[in-house]
Amino acid sequence: MVTIMKKILITGDSITDHHIYKGGIEYPRKEAQVGTCIKEEGGGASLLYQLVNRQCEKENQYAIHLQKVTGFNNHAYAVWKPCRGNHQKDDACDRTGKIWRVTERLGYGPSPEIPRPSKTGTDLDPNAKWDVVIFDDGGLGYRFHQHLWLPILSQKYQPESPWIIMKMSHQVGQGDLWAQLSAGQLLEHTVLIVSVDDLRRNEVMITRGRSWEQTIRDLLKEFEANVHLRQLLHCRHVIVHFGNDGALWINNEQSDNRKNSFFFDPGCLEGEWNKGIEGTVLGSSTCFTAGIICSILKHGKDADSIGKGITDGLCAMRTLCRKGHGLVGKNDTPAFPGEEIIQVLRDNTISGYKFNRVPIPDTAVVKKPDWSIMASLSSQQQRPLYGRARQVAVHGAKVLNDIPYGQFGALYSVDHAELESLNSIRNLINQYVHGDKGKKPLCLGVFGPPGAGKSFGVKQIAKGILGSNVSILEFNLSQFDDYTMLVGAFHQVRDKALEGKIPVVFWDEFDSKELKWLQYLLSPMQDGAFLEGQLRHPIGKCIFVFAGGTRPTMQAFSISDPDKVYGEEDRQGGQYKEDKEIYIDFTRKKGPDFVSRLRGYLNVLGPNRKQVYNAATRCMETDSSDICFPIRRALLLRVMAGISGNDPLKIDSGLLNAFLKIKEFKHGARSMETLVALISGGEGKEGLMRSKLPPKEQISLHVDYDEFLALIQQGEEFQQTCNGLAPFVHARYQETTRTPMEYKQEFDELPANIKADNVAAALRITQILSLISMQVVPKGTGQALEPEIVEKEIEANIELLAEAEHIGWMESKISQGWRAPQPGETRDDENKIHPCLVPYGDLKEEDKEKDRESVRYYPKLVELAGYMIVYEE
Repeated sequence: MVTIMKKILITGDSITDHHIYKGGIEYPRKEAQVGTCIKEEGGGASLLYQLVNRQCEKENQYAIHLQKVTGFNNHAYAVWKPCRGNHQKDDACDRTGKIWRVTERLGYGPSPEIPRPSKTGTDLDPNAKWDVVIFDDGGLGYRFHQHLWLPILSQKYQPESPWIIMKMSHQVGQGDLWAQLSAGQLLEHTVLIVSVDDLRRNEVMITRGRSWEQTIRDLLKEFEANVHLRQLLHCRHVIVHFGNDGALWINNEQSDNRKNSFFFDPGCLEGEWNKGIEGTVLGSSTCFTAGIICSILKHGKDADSIGKGITDGLCAMRTLCRKGHGLVGKNDTPAFPGEEIIQVLRDNTISGYKFNRVPIPDTAVVKKPDWSIMASLSSQQQRPLYGRARQVAVHGAKVLNDIPYGQFGALYSVDHAELESLNSIRNLINQYVHGDKGKKPLCLGVFGPPGAGKSFGVKQIAKGILGSNVSILEFNLSQFDDYTMLVGAFHQVRDKALEGKIPVVFWDEFDSKELKWLQYLLSPMQDGAFLEGQLRHPIGKCIFVFAGGTRPTMQAFSISDPDKVYGEEDRQGGQYKEDKEIYIDFTRKKGPDFVSRLRGYLNVLGPNRKQVYNAATRCMETDSSDICFPIRRALLLRVMAGISGNDPLKIDSGLLNAFLKIKEFKHGARSMETLVALISGGEGKEGLMRSKLPPKEQISLHVDYDEFLALIQQGEEFQQTCNGLAPFVHARYQETTRTPMEYKQEFDELPANIKADNVAAALRITQILSLISMQVVPKGTGQALEPEIVEKEIEANIELLAEAEHIGWMESKISQGWRAPQPGETRDDENKIHPCLVPYGDLKEEDKEKDRESVRYYPKLVELAGYMIVYEE
């Protein structure tokens, strides 16, 4: 049988990269150093060909060709130096701790004279029919050389051929090649690959490094509104990568139903992964493109292959960045790590990197400002994330591995608006510390309800930038009587600056005493100096953090001019006059002047549901779109309980339910902290247990006692039925497993310990279903979920639930004196030895399936008990 080989053409801008590896031999006979050398390697279309050809060389179904062009070439130059190999999120490191990366780009060589067709040769067969044509349009001239690519595009192909994959650089969507693709209706067969940085070189507004939600919203908005970018949507697929941190895929397979997907690293915002790496590399976009091409060639043109190719490409980009060019002292000359990249393209799991994929609504993102990736990932839209919060509370931030989150020292955040603010504050502090001359302080505002922990976040950011020993000074202005006390505080700040430190100064309750202190703070904020009598003292380089005490948000503090809010017809009413008087008083007390001197601000959310300021009523209102508050509580709970890293939190399930679901902590984080301290009694060895609850009078100071107690006891009514459910658990066990002979009997005849196992299995139902925000309630007390929905939710989280079922089973067994076998031992029921008393990940597949089947049977058990399953509200 003759195999028909598919013909693949790779063409485009070829580049000769001149790598200048700068060594350390500064004078003759200097030992233990690598000398400077220069090496030439192919880049652009040539490098892309090498990667694709190497990846597919064992596939007999492809004939891959590179269009060789004589007569013109491009030359690029870069200086490479040994750089640190370690990465903050990557333990991989070579034996020397150094690898080669680019520390200086010298740009391109002189542009050659544009060649005429008669002077330019090519080895391309003009009559060849190509199955896939791959263009590497680097913006270096190929797009204007029609004699090179026009014969390829002008041939008569079948409707399904050829597929065109185009990697395009700045200017995107420009040039003769693009015009030809558009005119020939070939865009409907085209996969377009671009970088977001090349798009940003146009007149577009695509934010960088704020939150993924905001960046995606900006990008999709520009695709719809910008005349230059809108034309890109005519392609069958558009893939925009954000360096090696993520990628947006716009799938136009169905023109009337566009499907978007976003691939991201949960722990990194754009540009964040590279922050721990010294130097840069060349060829990242080529590696990304190679990942997509190789996946399409191997798996076909369907959506699954493109999605896999995007993940492969992102992993390859990170591998290149980490590996650089070779190892110092190992090779005679460093080189592109082609073999490592090929291995990652064949199996991206060996890279150690993981990227999650989330569906992105199209226009809904642009028109819905409260849209979030977390909401898209949740099947329970606009419901608080109680299930995920329980996972976080018990197991730590490691369970946030599929949603975007930010880590700022000991502070974690999953709310995209808060992430933006925290990242903005971090950037401001970083720029001030490393780039500002410090003629005046960096002034930041922090607002939040009482007990929200306003200083905690900024302190964690400051420690991350300035080190754990950063000087932190705190002054509560509500306790100051006169200006002389303020002068004393300024002197303390100045002393730290004179020591060569950059102190972080918290001015707590700066808005107390009817904004009395604003007038005295303006000069230090603007001029970096304060007056003591007739003497003027410079303060030095420092960071001022103004923490509000009377207004919960920046919007509530900064009063707007009513003349800019009210129309002419509304300025006759009493409300306008009242607002005008308030604004005049705010102006008289230097409020607008103070606000104008702030470089940034942070609204701290705290453990309660987010509040938004209604300018019309001048009141704070509950934000129903805040579904992340249970996760904030879970993260705070771990910190307050003294749990570090991913160590498990020992807590009564009912007590955890109350902490996560109580409507309000009366004094915010202070109330949470007090309750944790009272319950733990200062000792957390046994965990947080309901048996340690303090008296009602103490609890009532911080939460509604009756509501708190009801939440602790939630689910107990169902648990009282579990003795009656135990026989059904046993019957199911007999049906689905190879039951030992001594247990093949009716439930009533079972040994007491086996009966207890079945009762414990029924008791676990409510606790395990709560991990996916499901609740068991008596029939008729709510809207029961359709069985198909329950089944779908369970299957979508089957491994999580099965592991929880296994952990619960182990805890029950261990409490009865069972243990895991020692080397050489097997199962021995008489001596209570069981081989399944190991972590879920170490179980045999058949034993994991037992746990999965147990979970799948939950809905039937709930129904037999006369109960039903609902979503938690």
